[in-house]
Amino acid sequence: MPTTSPARPGRRGAVALVLALLAALLGLAGTAPAAHAAASPNLILDGSGQNASCSGSGYDETTDPGWTITSGDPNVVCYTNNGGFPGASTPGAQPGSGYFTGGTRGNGSLSQTADVSAAATAIDAGTATYNLSGWLGGFGKQNDTATLVATFRSATGATLGTSQIGPVTATDRKSRTEFLQRAASGALPVGTRSIRLDLQFTWSTGGTTDGYAQGLSLTVSPSVPAPVLAAPASTVPGFDHVFVVYMENENYSAASNTADGGAGIIGNSAAPYLNGLTSNAALLTNYHAVVHNSDPNYLALAGGSTFGQSAGNGGTSNCIATCTYSTPSLADRVDQAGKTWKQYTDGANGDCDTSTHGSYYPDDAPFGYFSDVKNNAAYCQSHWQPLTQLSTDLQSTATTPNFAWLAADDCNDMESCGISAGDTWLRNTLPTLFNSPAWTTQRSLLVITWDEDGNNLPGGFGPGQTNQVATFVLGSTGTVKAGTQIATRYDHYSTARTVEQALGLTSMTQNDAYAQPMNDVFN
Repeated sequence: MPTTSPARPGRRGAVALVLALLAALLGLAGTAPAAHAAASPNLILDGSGQNASCSGSGYDETTDPGWTITSGDPNVVCYTNNGGFPGASTPGAQPGSGYFTGGTRGNGSLSQTADVSAAATAIDAGTATYNLSGWLGGFGKQNDTATLVATFRSATGATLGTSQIGPVTATDRKSRTEFLQRAASGALPVGTRSIRLDLQFTWSTGGTTDGYAQGLSLTVSPSVPAPVLAAPASTVPGFDHVFVVYMENENYSAASNTADGGAGIIGNSAAPYLNGLTSNAALLTNYHAVVHNSDPNYLALAGGSTFGQSAGNGGTSNCIATCTYSTPSLADRVDQAGKTWKQYTDGANGDCDTSTHGSYYPDDAPFGYFSDVKNNAAYCQSHWQPLTQLSTDLQSTATTPNFAWLAADDCNDMESCGISAGDTWLRNTLPTLFNSPAWTTQRSLLVITWDEDGNNLPGGFGPGQTNQVATFVLGSTGTVKAGTQIATRYDHYSTARTVEQALGLTSMTQNDAYAQPMNDVFN
């Protein structure tokens, strides 16, 4: 049987067929769905805490680059911590050196804000989306938790909606110490221009707030530029001289530590000189020590770290006789800048007095912890001198050091003899500075603070333990906003960074490098 080939269309029919096919293809192209917009890079700065100088004890506050502490003292704890915290082998632990925890003062929180205004067109068309994710965890049967909340905000800051991941409860973890991944996604509310991120830690029991977080991520689609991690901007002016006085173991006020009940400094009739200084000083009303007890708070300024020392970590806080650090100190940074420094200690029996006697304790001079002071007698003798030498050095600007640490003895610093004794010591000591050529003819700065608040033992951890201390900042030649109260949150790392900025020094660690400088203090 012969086969029959299909009929071929004529020329006109062929043209018509081609036109019809083209029309069909064009129609399909017009109705095809748009390609899925690419997701942005992670918009959370340091979502795993890997840019922080992690805590070796777990009991001290750390500076967390990219984040601002809004309550409590959240920190980043090292995986190598030996205090029972999670390690790199904990289930769900992500790669890196450590992770976020809630700190030691009950509930705590960190925040940062992501800019998504570059996606405004898609957001307002209702086609933009977000994805929020992270690994959250906790410790054993304890129900301390971590939660990440995203708040979508308009250009004026109005809240348009929220999303969150967590909390991961002890039940979720089956009472195991581990991290579990959580995620949330959806459409960005129309009008969104920024997203505030709050990492919230909630305490339930124990001496630390053991909610954990790591691997935090926020992406949006369509993509927006990646944020850039940068230290908080500094407007601290330059100074010729900076003086620092650490007093000891007193609360900011009678109301600042609800678990302690100490009388505190501000408003206390036992401290008339200090309270009288408020008319000439900027009073920092939201300043916090970083740990308990004394020495690691000294080291926070002197070395940019607590070096794992803490009253909550086996009682290893004060160990100047047995602990030596070779990392760069603030004094080293002064030397490297071609400037001068000294630490003056009340009650010292001569230069480089490393012995304990009477009310004199050498650990009140924190630079004695560092190897270049401890292991070099000549260097130590020229930089660690009795307080009586201060009045001699202040007679000339040429002999006044660029950086000076002034330490009262154990009675005069308020630790052993109370607030009145320390107030009297300051009244007798500071006028020599205020009347010196360095103060009257040059730019000089004085910071008076306390190492920690009044509850300085291991019991000083937990809810109500704010570790808030009074801090006075005074400056010569109208440099400081005298008579003001500054509510910005600062800590000992802020003081370190302010000293560095004032004297043109390089930083020591991430703690001081990324700390908030005291910009609000200066005219």
